[in-house]
Amino acid sequence: MQIVRATSASAGTNSSGGAVSPHRMRLPPALIEKASERLCMVSVTAAVTMIAMFTAQRFLQPEMAAAQQEPVVRLTALFVILASAGFVAVQRLGLVSKEMVLNLGVVYQIAISFGIGVFETCIPLPAHEPIRGASVLTVWLTLCGLLIPAAPIASAVGSSFSILAWFGGYKLNLAVLGFAGMPGNRLAIWIIPMVVMAIWSYLLNCRIFDMEVKALNAEQMGSYKLDYLIDKGGMGEIWRARHRFLARDAAVKLIRPEMLVSQSGRQASVTRKRFELEAQSIARLKSPHTVALFDFGMTQDQSFYYVMELLDGIDLQMLVDRFGPQPASRVRQVLLGICESLEEAHRMGLVHRDIKPKNIFITRTGIRYDFPKVLDFGLVKSLKETQAHTMTLEGTTTGTPAYMAPEVAMSNSFDGRSDLYSLGCVAYFLLTGQPVFQGGTIAAIALAHVQQTPLPPSQRTELPIPAALEQLVMKCLEKDPANRPRSAQEFARLLSSAAGVSEWTNEQAHQWWHTNLPEGNSKPQPNATEEALETVPA
Repeated sequence: MQIVRATSASAGTNSSGGAVSPHRMRLPPALIEKASERLCMVSVTAAVTMIAMFTAQRFLQPEMAAAQQEPVVRLTALFVILASAGFVAVQRLGLVSKEMVLNLGVVYQIAISFGIGVFETCIPLPAHEPIRGASVLTVWLTLCGLLIPAAPIASAVGSSFSILAWFGGYKLNLAVLGFAGMPGNRLAIWIIPMVVMAIWSYLLNCRIFDMEVKALNAEQMGSYKLDYLIDKGGMGEIWRARHRFLARDAAVKLIRPEMLVSQSGRQASVTRKRFELEAQSIARLKSPHTVALFDFGMTQDQSFYYVMELLDGIDLQMLVDRFGPQPASRVRQVLLGICESLEEAHRMGLVHRDIKPKNIFITRTGIRYDFPKVLDFGLVKSLKETQAHTMTLEGTTTGTPAYMAPEVAMSNSFDGRSDLYSLGCVAYFLLTGQPVFQGGTIAAIALAHVQQTPLPPSQRTELPIPAALEQLVMKCLEKDPANRPRSAQEFARLLSSAAGVSEWTNEQAHQWWHTNLPEGNSKPQPNATEEALETVPA
């Protein structure tokens, strides 16, 4: 089974690479960013226009001056201004998710409609005079329909309740100001244009909605065309892609739009920066045991993406889950390759900070088997960075608790030896089929890494583990970094000279792959089942 550790998404595309029909209840995630920006612009326009018209009415129509002195009119004007300012502040400061901004935008549209109803009907209209012109609400509905992409259902709800809100403002004036209402025919002349424009606004929005979705469906990641979805992960989706000219398969990774729009502005910014840092870090690393980067860019909706090599292999988590603890000779061979990747990163001042079984693949590369690849540099930390450039949110700890070094769990200073602790946890897992500490809460596991001494691997498995290899694993699991190997290179040297560990040859590896993961069963299918997707790291 071919498994790729990467993420990518193109809104409006399904797992077979075809276009997805727009969901009538929600705006496609890739359009939410654009819609929230336009909504902010419209809210500013509405506030400025309202102030200008309020002032012009006061001086050009003196009969309106008395009406504007009424508390209900003044309070409504103040409400509209504050609502506009507050809405812009919420959007610009990133206090809520983009999706929530759009939900608040529907409420804002209805609130402005209420204000229009109060302003337009704050003076009595003579019953014997015909109605000339149309309500400003028709302009407001047109503005919202043309400029703000919205899901059809949201557009229909917003337009319908806007008309009801205008009518509510009219009724409020009747109750508070105490004048007689308009005859039914005059009121109908007010409302009919609103209904007509609400229908046109809905139809226009549906047309714009479909055009925007089609544009996103046609988008490609640089020179790569998305083929089909493999899996979804914490920060995105995994897609298989093909170069349009070289006919080369690859893995494309980009931030999943749904994740960004559900985050606050600051969280989304950290996610984007972390994603960009991951691509830059991989680009700097040349070790064959580090996943290779082919391309990097940005989509039309300002989301970063990058293209990596497509890996033919299986991650270490799935290896143990499916085939149980591994022989010591194989474990040593895998660890040596990982050490080469980490040594290069550490020499460049980069600490991975998330070494765990799911982030390490063993692959078949050419005629070589069990060739390890280190993935997911999204939490990489440069030791040259200042604390101001940390890609984490305040009050959070990065990494995976079951493989986290004590100093990382305690948010103390760390270096490459923290990765070696995590690598010791990975070795422990490979040899025993169990994590170093398990059970309880995440906090309890992290605390165990800080306080408890782990049992030797030989006491948790029936497979033979050479004493020299066990001692090296336990040395990596020392609480004090000073007691661990000084570098990945030193750890690799100690592994190579460990007594009693037999050699794991390429012929042995080839035989294992031929028996357990033959070539014909290694490639993912477009219609992958849920069980198949579970073999892809999340």
